[in-house]
Amino acid sequence: MVDPESWMLDGRRPAKVIRADLTEQTYRLLRDRILRREIKAGARVSVDEIADRVGVSRTPVTDALKRLAADGLVEIAPRRGTFVAGITSRDAAEMFEIRLMVERFAAATALASGRAAAAIASMGAPLAGMDAANDEGSYEDYEAFIDHDRRFHLAIVAAIENQRLLRLYEAINSHMYVARAHYIQTVAAAREAQSEHEAIHSSLVAGDADRVDAALTSHIEGVRNRVVAIIDREGGLI
Repeated sequence: MVDPESWMLDGRRPAKVIRADLTEQTYRLLRDRILRREIKAGARVSVDEIADRVGVSRTPVTDALKRLAADGLVEIAPRRGTFVAGITSRDAAEMFEIRLMVERFAAATALASGRAAAAIASMGAPLAGMDAANDEGSYEDYEAFIDHDRRFHLAIVAAIENQRLLRLYEAINSHMYVARAHYIQTVAAAREAQSEHEAIHSSLVAGDADRVDAALTSHIEGVRNRVVAIIDREGGLI
C-alpha cells in the first residue's frame, strides 16, 4: 500500500484559478494532475493546502473533490481524509472488458444502422494526430498521442447517438487515461497501437463487420494484457 503523501510532490505552484466558476476550474486542475499522475496514487489530498496554493476558499475545493470521488479518481474516507485512487490489475482488466463490450456493440450498431460514416469522419483527425505524434519515431509528445487515441475510440461510440452509453464510456475513459499513460510511453508501443488503429479504421471504411469486430477485439485485449503486465510489474498499483 502506498503511504499518503503531499499532493504537491515537486513544490511547484499550480496556475491560479481566475474564472468565475471556481469549482469547475478547481475540478479540472485537480483532475488533470491526477490523470497525469502528477499527484500519485495513494497520495493524501489536503483541502486546506489546495485552497491555499490555488487561491480559492475551501468550498470550491470540497465540491471539486466530491466530483472527483464520483468519477472514481479520489476516495473520501470519513475521519481519515481524501486520497488519490489507484488502479489495480483487476480494475484495469474489468474496465477493458467493459470498454471492449461497448466498442464492439457500437461498431456493429453503427454499421447496421448506416451510421458508420459518422464514426469514420470523426476518426480522421485523431488518426492523423497519432501519426504526427509518432512522426519519425521521435515520439516526444506521448500525451498528445494518448488524447488522439481516446478521441479515435470515442468516435465509434458517439456515432450511434446513445447518450447513456456514451456517458458510461466516458466515465471508463477517465481511468483509461492513467492506464494508457503507462502503456504508451515507448515508440514501439505507439507504432503498434497506430497500426492497430489503422486496421480498425480500414475495416470500418470497408464496411466489413467481422473485420471490425476482430480488429477491435485484438487491439483492446492486447492493450489490456500489456497494461495488466505493467501494473503487476509496478507492484500491483498505478
